[in-house]
Amino acid sequence: SDPDGIGAAFKQDIGVGLKTVMAVLVAEELGLAAERVRVEIGDSRFPAGPGSGGSTTAPSIGPAARDAGAKARGAVAALVAKEWGVEPDTLTFGDGQVRGPGGKATTFEKACSLLPAEGATVTGRRRGNYAGFQGSVGGVQFARVAVDVETGVVKVEKVVAVHDAGRIVDPLTARSQVNGGVIQGISYALFEDRRLDRASGDMVNPTFDTYKIVGLADCPQIDVTFLPAAIGHNNVGMMGLGEPATVPTAAAIGN
Repeated sequence: SDPDGIGAAFKQDIGVGLKTVMAVLVAEELGLAAERVRVEIGDSRFPAGPGSGGSTTAPSIGPAARDAGAKARGAVAALVAKEWGVEPDTLTFGDGQVRGPGGKATTFEKACSLLPAEGATVTGRRRGNYAGFQGSVGGVQFARVAVDVETGVVKVEKVVAVHDAGRIVDPLTARSQVNGGVIQGISYALFEDRRLDRASGDMVNPTFDTYKIVGLADCPQIDVTFLPAAIGHNNVGMMGLGEPATVPTAAAIGN
């Protein structure tokens, strides 16, 4: 999970909605709407970074993004505090405003106008995990299936997925990830039928014509419930959510 933060900001978004997550975390530190934060990743002008891996991307990068937002806020706060003759830790950022003691207030834009022409450059780092109370995700999934006893065809009618994935930063993308994981798990359980040539080891059904996956007509009702609890392992409270939605689906259908 890249505890030293080396290259953390340059990992790719492989489906977790990483740009949104990073924008939300930075925006919270600066007291801005997430839409006002532009996240850039995957640009060839950036230095090389570590590989991206499932279930670790968001909790690896989230703390670095939050640290970067806090450092950017500190850079602005130092200049505003000097301008107002107050201590930086007496300032608050929220709703696009910077507020200080004695009713002092200004907009975030005006506060940033105190920066030099080149702006401010900060680097967020991902420190090692704290000794939180929980280090792995937890959850349970249920599947209701209908079996045609004459043909043996199994149809998944409904899947209920309940997950504790730490603090949910962006509910929409988190819910979408569980939906996608469940659909992938159904494919794994009922449709894929991967076939290998025993002599050569080659896959003999490598196309979507012969290697089936779930289609729209095969998707069941999917109910997703999160039990968010900050785990205390990092400064964001996030955990992974890649495999937990996929792995138990096939087992639930099999049961």
